[in-house]
Amino acid sequence: MKILVFGGTNFFGKKAVQRLLDNEHEVTIATRGLKSHTFQGKVGHITLDVKDESHAGWEEVKAQEWDAVFNNICYTKEEAELMMRQLTGITKRLYVTSSMAVYSGEKDGYVEEDFDPTRYVIDPNKEVNYGEGKRQVEVALASQDEFEWTAFRFPIVLDDDDYTKRLHHYVELALNEEPIEIYSPIAKVNYVKGSIAAESIVWAIENLKSGIYNVGSTGPVEFQQMLEWILEATDIDLEVMIKPEIEYAPLSPRYHQYVVPDKVQANGFVVNALESWMPELIQRIADEMSA
Repeated sequence: MKILVFGGTNFFGKKAVQRLLDNEHEVTIATRGLKSHTFQGKVGHITLDVKDESHAGWEEVKAQEWDAVFNNICYTKEEAELMMRQLTGITKRLYVTSSMAVYSGEKDGYVEEDFDPTRYVIDPNKEVNYGEGKRQVEVALASQDEFEWTAFRFPIVLDDDDYTKRLHHYVELALNEEPIEIYSPIAKVNYVKGSIAAESIVWAIENLKSGIYNVGSTGPVEFQQMLEWILEATDIDLEVMIKPEIEYAPLSPRYHQYVVPDKVQANGFVVNALESWMPELIQRIADEMSA
């Protein structure tokens, strides 16, 4: 397959590109060209600012036809609409990274039906934060019939090379014997490993899947289990402070926040349990920081 990727040079987007190459697809990445990438000689490359409709790179994109386009960096309705205008007539399949952040409210596990983009009315006066932006992206995709489209609703993506370092933050606090502040020890969470997120994208492209999929680990755990895994990895007694009033505690939610991946599994993609990879990831991070 001939595949165009926006956002394929960092974290799980990069992992998805590598898996597509491993499976012998013809891949082209579109980037602004501001930094080098690790796929020299292995992929096509188009210099493009996807947010600029007048950028010359679009002409190079439109000079070809694509079996699929994966956009890992679409954050607003306007960006989604621009993308679709430019890709009309040169592809029929769009794949976009969405987020668990499209869901709102306290619930013991979000399923896809908890946010229906075909019924969501955009409020032009509402602040467009990350979650609202992703809702509006899905609304834009659901409002057209030119493309088959797929949205991946990932929870927080974690892996050794996570540039946000949110998990590293807690391990570092433990190693430094500093207090760890969280919202709630009993809020249930799940995450998705970067490599699994990448594999789900490749699976959907290769199997011509369309629709909306939650992709997260099975078996949500209470956040206190994450702390126990950090304790096991560092062998340091943790000083945990429960502070519902604090402004920000990375990874720690105020209430249950996890996706239910039953639909994607029923369609043939196997996700893994959190305990099958999270303790090992925490251990590797702790070992690296202690070295």
